[in-house]
Amino acid sequence: MNERRSVLRRALRILDTFSDSAAGLSLSEISRRSGVPLTTTHRIVTELHEWGALERDDGGDYRIGLRLWEVAARAPRSVGLQRIALPFMQDLYETTRHGVHLAVREKDEVVFVERFVSPERASARPRIGGRYAMHATAVGLVLLAHAPVELQEEVLSRPLASFTPLTYSSQRELRQVLATVRRTGYAVSDRQIDPAFLSVAAPIHGPGNAVVASLSLIVPHTESHRPSLGHLVQATARGISRALGAPTKPLPHQPSDMRKGG
Repeated sequence: MNERRSVLRRALRILDTFSDSAAGLSLSEISRRSGVPLTTTHRIVTELHEWGALERDDGGDYRIGLRLWEVAARAPRSVGLQRIALPFMQDLYETTRHGVHLAVREKDEVVFVERFVSPERASARPRIGGRYAMHATAVGLVLLAHAPVELQEEVLSRPLASFTPLTYSSQRELRQVLATVRRTGYAVSDRQIDPAFLSVAAPIHGPGNAVVASLSLIVPHTESHRPSLGHLVQATARGISRALGAPTKPLPHQPSDMRKGG
């Protein structure tokens, strides 16, 4: 049994090497990134390739295979949500001409499950399946603000990674931000991940009115003065919530300047 667990653990480590790579990886790169010996990597990768979890390109490098995507697409927390949310996301994109993203919480991280962006931004982050820290993204702040208190305390009790000089880095500041998110019904991440962009996010509620996801709009920070951005995101998130069966309730008060955190 322990041997089987060891093989499975190594296979999962091998698959995890592709999480931050859009390009293909050679066998030696997979071995180095996963920490699995090359001969073992070759054996496991061969089996994953035969099953369809991995594919090989013309240069011999490996990429995530279509069959793995097919299995992942059946995840109940995302498949129905994506289907319902996508038309609303497209409407928000057509109105603003800026990228729209949908995310859920997975333990103490944010996972992006859908997006609607221009072809020019197709290769930009965040990518579908990408994971990010909760305290530095607008969707993460929304999901953290509505997460169980135990998880909030766990995140607040450890060092907060900084991605830019503007990333929230103190426990006291983040507590204030989370309280503001709960009060206003939206969150702003002002250049905390990328110094060129600002994101505005709002919660999506499920049938029991619990927050099940978060919707964000990412814009150049030079457009952060537009007071309508928060209202548009909240209205779209509210539409998705209604389509999911959440009870209706009025939108919170909307401030005049989106550049303030919260």
